[in-house]
Amino acid sequence: MYKPSKEEFKAEMKRKGWTRPQLAERWGKSETWISKIAGNDERDQHWNDALAGLPKNKSEL
Repeated sequence: MYKPSKEEFKAEMKRKGWTRPQLAERWGKSETWISKIAGNDERDQHWNDALAGLPKNKSEL
């Protein structure tokens, strides 16, 4: 099961080219909510799955 640490979660967001504001808009959450999700090692598994399935951010290419 994919369960990244908070550091790994943030690194994967960055690797895929997403910022917190962009991800908040895509997922329909606030930037604060994204920060809480990313910083919580005990986040619900569906957030880990969402990160795993997140495509590269085309606006960053």
